[in-house]
Amino acid sequence: MSTPATPSSSPCSAAALRMATRRVSQFYDAYLAPEGLKISQYSVLAIAARRREKPPTVNELAEELGMDRSTLGHNLRPLERDGLIALESDAADRRVRRVVVTELGRDKKRACRELWSRAQSRFEEAFGSSRTAELGSMLTVIAQELDLRSMPLSVSHERPDHVRS
Repeated sequence: MSTPATPSSSPCSAAALRMATRRVSQFYDAYLAPEGLKISQYSVLAIAARRREKPPTVNELAEELGMDRSTLGHNLRPLERDGLIALESDAADRRVRRVVVTELGRDKKRACRELWSRAQSRFEEAFGSSRTAELGSMLTVIAQELDLRSMPLSVSHERPDHVRS
């Protein structure tokens, strides 16, 4: 019987981050389960709800969340199906869709906020307040400073020398 991989057993930062992300998501998902949302959906709902006067466009919301449009769409569909958000055409440009949080969505966000707060407190208790703050700071730097646009196009098409035939 093999032991599961741990983030420290891989020199790959992406693998370690993905494993940690899955674990943290599962942790928060368990707290949000009574309200029927996953942490990814709650995040979308919470960010969209901030802009009550002028709801964000799908593109604006994707950018703010650091998601591509297809991932955001995957998270928006169940929220729309359940009546928590509505996708409405922009008054000035009918091609642009805005993400409007409904009253039902605002109620759901409030209920989830309490559950999220419990999860956050429990995470800080388990991980430590200063380590939690340090982790948040490091992840924010990565999210804001890892510029994918500066990556050479050839990187995605080149194969390492040892893989070439």
